[in-house]
Amino acid sequence: MMKRSHAVIGAAAGVAVAHATGASMVAGGIVAGLAGLLPDIDHPHAAVGRMLPRWWHRLTPGHRGPTHSLVWCLAVAVLAYVGNTALNGEPAGPLLALAVLAGSLSHVLADGLTVAGVPLWWPFRRRRAVFLGVLAFRTRSWPEALVVLGVVAGVGWWVTV
Repeated sequence: MMKRSHAVIGAAAGVAVAHATGASMVAGGIVAGLAGLLPDIDHPHAAVGRMLPRWWHRLTPGHRGPTHSLVWCLAVAVLAYVGNTALNGEPAGPLLALAVLAGSLSHVLADGLTVAGVPLWWPFRRRRAVFLGVLAFRTRSWPEALVVLGVVAGVGWWVTV
């Protein structure tokens, strides 16, 4: 999926997490929308990847590697929680870690819907998972737009009911 799709789906996931926990939906949406871009840190032309020096990308195994796994999503959420706690000097609330987890996980799950798949169980299993099998789609296609619309509509309906 493309950057815009990841940011929008991530933001929707953050709004859903914030709604479920009773936290600020705006904060949850912003944090998770940004976290939805983090797994592409391994791609030199991605929004996050362009912020890093060239040598960084020589260290990564390539796009849709370890940063597109459940281990990565959990690690980023834990780092956000620990970092926030260390900076503030007191235990952080759950929203930051949950929003980061929701945003990065939304990215990984959305990429798993495409034909390229994701190494979901890395480092235990490196084979890429394609969730939809023969129904998987290419990025920049109408099914991608349909998935984004469906996620946003579903979260929007849920938080207003």
